Amino acid sequence: MVNERDDKKRLDEEENNTYKFNEENENNAHTPPEQRDAYSLDNKDSSESKTLDMSVKADLPHGAAGHGALDMKNLPRSKPGWKIIFEELVSDKLALFSLIILVIITSYVFGLTMFLNQAAIVKVDLFAINQPPNDDFRLGTDYGGRDIFGQLIIGTRNSLAIGFLVTAISVGFGIVYGVVSGYFGGQIDNGMMRIVDFFMVLPFLMIIVVFVTIVPSYDIWTFSLIMAAFLWTGTARLIRSVAMQEKELDYINASRTLGSSNIKIIFTQLMPNLVGLIIVNGTLSLAANIGIESGLSFIGFGFPENTPSLGTLMAYAIQTQTLQNRWWIWAPAAILILILMLCVRNIGEAFRRAGDARQRNA
Repeated sequence: MVNERDDKKRLDEEENNTYKFNEENENNAHTPPEQRDAYSLDNKDSSESKTLDMSVKADLPHGAAGHGALDMKNLPRSKPGWKIIFEELVSDKLALFSLIILVIITSYVFGLTMFLNQAAIVKVDLFAINQPPNDDFRLGTDYGGRDIFGQLIIGTRNSLAIGFLVTAISVGFGIVYGVVSGYFGGQIDNGMMRIVDFFMVLPFLMIIVVFVTIVPSYDIWTFSLIMAAFLWTGTARLIRSVAMQEKELDYINASRTLGSSNIKIIFTQLMPNLVGLIIVNGTLSLAANIGIESGLSFIGFGFPENTPSLGTLMAYAIQTQTLQNRWWIWAPAAILILILMLCVRNIGEAFRRAGDARQRNA
């Protein structure tokens, strides 16, 4: 009797297991393929298969567990560079305010100079010498009776124009030079870096002074080319060091394996990954170039006196009488130089943080 009961119990368990297995197969047969679990096993419902299935699901991104491949719509995407820079500027109120001030000053001086007559502004008027600010002259006049306000507007335009031109020429040439040197390496890199070393050991300020003395007449373009000829080396060395690191990464090796030309790899693969560094370097170089031009003009080796700049207005402060008693001649230019330097510096710091994920505010 005991054996009969055991046999009957065993037969009932086998019948129940068979019924469950058939029912599960029928459910899977009516389930659409896209709703099935691609990582589940096709054998019997065992505890081992469930454990394996759950461990695989846990490692998948959200939305990918119920498909045979990753769900690209739900995968996290990296932000474009311009959006990162924009968010960093918005989060940094000081940098945003500095950008607004810089844009206002640049737009104002470049727009107003279109309606100013430079020849009339720099014309000597002996009946208006050293006048303080009044109704006729907003910021007074200098020792030649020339309007300080007009000279300040034209001088700011010239200083900004030189800063932008020198930065564009020197940074642009330095980027191309550094990328080519760092990408190819070997003897090409060795030869190109020796040229950079030669330019870096030259006393470029003294050479610029000699060039300015030799050249009888020069304009903004000539002066910018003379300065840019010696200010590209720092950018070249910086870009070269980063390019040497980037060329060893997998995406560059993959492009080479696919047969892409060196020119295509440099301009479509390598240089887009250097945009953040280029923006930061260009921003900081702009402030330095404006300061160099102002310094050369201050010591008398920049623009001549009939071509105003912020440096030429600051040069009036060399005279003790002007420095102590005629503040309206040099103080506006000094304040404007300070504002421009601080604005560019704050913007450059925001760009630098945008290029470094560890220092971002947003």
